[in-house]
Amino acid sequence: MLAGFLSLFACQLAGEVLQRALGLPLPGQVLGMFLLFALLCLRGLYCDDAVPEGLSQGSQRLIELLPMLLMAPAAGVFFLGAGFADQWPAFIAAVSVGTVLTMIFCGLLLKALAKPRAAKHD
Repeated sequence: MLAGFLSLFACQLAGEVLQRALGLPLPGQVLGMFLLFALLCLRGLYCDDAVPEGLSQGSQRLIELLPMLLMAPAAGVFFLGAGFADQWPAFIAAVSVGTVLTMIFCGLLLKALAKPRAAKHD
């Protein structure tokens, strides 16, 4: 699991370095995730197991802790009080539309990525 965490941090660090060196408008963490995706795709071409066991365990542990990241925005909204009172319709609309679009995108992406793998095993 430690090797998985180190792999994730290495990709994040590489993304930060790329972002700062090239002055790209994307955050370093996003670039790091693209690098991780590219590395896993390359590994999937040459290895039977595309995701190393340590990386799988480490990322699963982080996914379990993901709801804790939502506590800070929720607490911020709670303490905004009157400043948030006139903005709640826009907030709910943005969250609802964003959730629906994310679910559609993830479903289409899963369908597109699962199609080649299903053909590979037949």
